[in-house]
Amino acid sequence: MIEFTNVSKTYPGGVKAIDDVSLTIEHGEFVVLLGPSGCGKTTLLRMVNQLEDITEGSIAVEGKNIHDLNKIDMRREIGYVIQSNGLFPNMTIEENVMVVPNLLGWSKEKRAERFDYLMDLIGMPPENYRGSFPHELSGGQQQRIGVARALAADPPVMLMDEPFGALDPIIRSRIQEEFMDIQKKLKKTILFVSHDIDEAIKLADKIVLLKDGEIQQFDRPAELLNRPVNDFVSEFVGEDSVLKSLNLYQVKDLQATLDLPAVEGSPDGKVFHPHDSLRHVLAHLLHPSRQYVYVEGEDGTTNGPVSVEHIEAFVREITA
Repeated sequence: MIEFTNVSKTYPGGVKAIDDVSLTIEHGEFVVLLGPSGCGKTTLLRMVNQLEDITEGSIAVEGKNIHDLNKIDMRREIGYVIQSNGLFPNMTIEENVMVVPNLLGWSKEKRAERFDYLMDLIGMPPENYRGSFPHELSGGQQQRIGVARALAADPPVMLMDEPFGALDPIIRSRIQEEFMDIQKKLKKTILFVSHDIDEAIKLADKIVLLKDGEIQQFDRPAELLNRPVNDFVSEFVGEDSVLKSLNLYQVKDLQATLDLPAVEGSPDGKVFHPHDSLRHVLAHLLHPSRQYVYVEGEDGTTNGPVSVEHIEAFVREITA
């Protein structure tokens, strides 16, 4: 758990980067700090591992006030991933990943076992990369290694500062998906900085939207998109916020609100599965030649037909 209590940060000259922020990130939550450039999101993140000093207030990690902790020891127990990955060019991939375990005095055998586990976790066979160097890897592979290094000592908390921001859109999307799979397995407490609303919606359990160092809304993605609390939030999420929110819902959510008849035999249209996103379904329905689709129930039955009108009714329900 990470707890911010009335935290402020004022730079020389009276510039206030963070203004009286209080929020609690629960165990296992993935929370994204989101907002425009200069809103204070990176400053807030860096305060957690004491890379930025706190002017007022306090931060507690796992119930301990960070001011009572040794900075160096604390940083070894918190995973930290940055946009540029920060790999050491003169070290092998194994040496890079095992930097913190080596500092903590882990045995050679334990380090090797942990390296193999982490490399399998990020989808890079350990035997293929153990002795490689960073310059031999693609940008996406280097970023994966940065994530593996942050996970090396099995920290309960991870801080991630726009870790995928420098990657091209296709690789970025793929790594986001892979990281979501990793998080489902490990359930780390994650504080993640992003300026990209689509990335935040895709990854976060909750989003902290900041402006001028103040929290504008701290909520689940669906609430942020469908029930913005002020004009700034509404403007930031954009006019297509309802469309964005359909990425958060699946076919099974739609079916829970409908009483669709079962279809006998093979339907004469596209069939979507329970975990397909409703935005994907809507995109298919908006094609001029397609007026309806079918959906598969969790019990394996095929139901339908489903039309644009069904999606519109669902939207009205979630935004009511």
